[in-house]
Amino acid sequence: MLMTKLEQLPDEILLEICLYLKPYDVINSFGQLNHRLEQTISQYRRDADLHHLTLTQFQRWHKHLLHYTSKSVVNLVVSNWNSPGQIYLFNQLMKPYASLYSLFSNIKQVRLIDFTNNDIEILSKLDKIEKLFIDADALVPLSYSTHTLLDKYLFCSSSHFKEIRLWGVEGGIRSQHHVPIVTNFHLERLTISVALLDDLILMFRRSPNLRSLNVEIAQHTTKALRQNATVDMLPKRLTFFHFQTTDQCVLSSEDLDKLVSNIPSIELLSLDMDTNDFDYASACHWTNMLSCLTKLKHVYFKLRIWLKSDLVPFDTESIIHAFQQTNLPICCYADTKVLHIDTVPYNMKQFDTNMSVTTSPKAMLAKTTSSLLFNQPSKRVQTLIVDGQHDPTHINEWLSVITRFPGIEILQLNSVNIQDKETSAIDLKHQPFQLPHMGYLHYIRSTSCRVHVPFFMLLANNTTISPQLKALSMMYGDLVYLCKRLSGCRFERIKELWLYGGEADGHVILRDIDLVLKTFPCLSHFYFNNQSSRFLNRNLRLIIETIIRSSPDLISFRISCNKSSLRLLSSMNSETCTSWIRQVCGLCEHERIHVTVNDKLLSIWK
Repeated sequence: MLMTKLEQLPDEILLEICLYLKPYDVINSFGQLNHRLEQTISQYRRDADLHHLTLTQFQRWHKHLLHYTSKSVVNLVVSNWNSPGQIYLFNQLMKPYASLYSLFSNIKQVRLIDFTNNDIEILSKLDKIEKLFIDADALVPLSYSTHTLLDKYLFCSSSHFKEIRLWGVEGGIRSQHHVPIVTNFHLERLTISVALLDDLILMFRRSPNLRSLNVEIAQHTTKALRQNATVDMLPKRLTFFHFQTTDQCVLSSEDLDKLVSNIPSIELLSLDMDTNDFDYASACHWTNMLSCLTKLKHVYFKLRIWLKSDLVPFDTESIIHAFQQTNLPICCYADTKVLHIDTVPYNMKQFDTNMSVTTSPKAMLAKTTSSLLFNQPSKRVQTLIVDGQHDPTHINEWLSVITRFPGIEILQLNSVNIQDKETSAIDLKHQPFQLPHMGYLHYIRSTSCRVHVPFFMLLANNTTISPQLKALSMMYGDLVYLCKRLSGCRFERIKELWLYGGEADGHVILRDIDLVLKTFPCLSHFYFNNQSSRFLNRNLRLIIETIIRSSPDLISFRISCNKSSLRLLSSMNSETCTSWIRQVCGLCEHERIHVTVNDKLLSIWK
């Protein structure tokens, strides 16, 4: 039978089409057409996902789709990522309402992405929300007042939150220890980055019925604890416990032992940590600690033990031999600074969560207690971080590690120092290599900014290896070095470019920016963060105008610094800056643009 109308397609085909669209596109395209389509797409009205919308799409959602879907919305996502200022504009729309519940009468879950100091108004409107997920903007430090308000509305007020995620806060969230304890008996799942061990103990006191805890402690302090940790305040129902830190001094093996041995309800234990305590390498220590957890079903850890100069030379063979006497299958390897000990296989399926793995090119030389488990394909590994520590390496060392994680979505390469000649061929005939789901490549710093061009091109320009790649993060000096050696090469599939600059990258020169833009001609999103304003101030106006005028598809743009002030922006008020940006963009009177400006940042969303 020949079908000539969309409505003639069966529901199964229509729903298959919807899988390739955002909830906004489904509602905008198929909503309010007829009763049958309304029923077919009813599940999409439950999700108000504003993530990645253009400003025009956001305005259409507000004017035409909001009230049509508001009573159906269960999950709300508002995001500043690739749409800077969206949470602020959403808050302006919510001013007439006492809470989100006043408009979205069935709302249960809210997610805020790249939350900033400008977005705090929404915190007072979270009444009756059951699940709250906040990911802070990693490039914009939160002020003391924002820390205080987050702590007040999430943990120091009467609420019915059953699940909270508060992640990405630089230095961890700082809690108010002087205010009376408000206990949330409803809170069962908590994912949080806290500043100090003190803050974790306070969370235990506030949330006695936790069943799942995913916590990062950002920093160690030598000061005495303000919260005295006693056995009676530790959670009695906790079954999932994940702990991570990059501070080597935060948690000794003895302190971890005391902590988990007094939470016998733990069934799933996961650790991802840097430490300078070599006792973590003791199989005997792990056997004794885990013997206290009578309900334990599975343990997973990724340990990076930093080696001291006065440490007696260790033998990975002896570590492997000791662990072979336990029920903990591991792999063990070392570079010049760090001893890595990971449980194997790399599989978080039992934990029902995605994970990140931090490893080293020297994992190519790993020894293991079980070759069978070590060689199993990784599962639920979303992010792979390979840190070379600037040690001299060869291409095959990096590739041998990356190929073991074919399902990753994000690949981050740190401190790359590949010694192979740039003209050397990369032989993949005997090493099948595909990253079919990788969308983001973070290539963060090569030694002396000298990017190994064949290695980079293999990852970023080979559509067979990385067909989904759309975003790239690099240091400014590295990218300029790369572009100068790729004359005429164009990365048209890269839509998002994130640049970072520091002392090693030097001043930003206009002709180099022009070269970068010619190499990446199809950018929709361009972010540039520099440690100090002095590397940008000399040509700031021309840099901004060149980027905007040379990128016709640009939806969002941000330029910022961490130290001092961007002189051009500090002399402008918001109205003057918006008028200038409108002129640079060549916008007509009816065309809208959202500009955020202060002395350290300019962001544009259009």
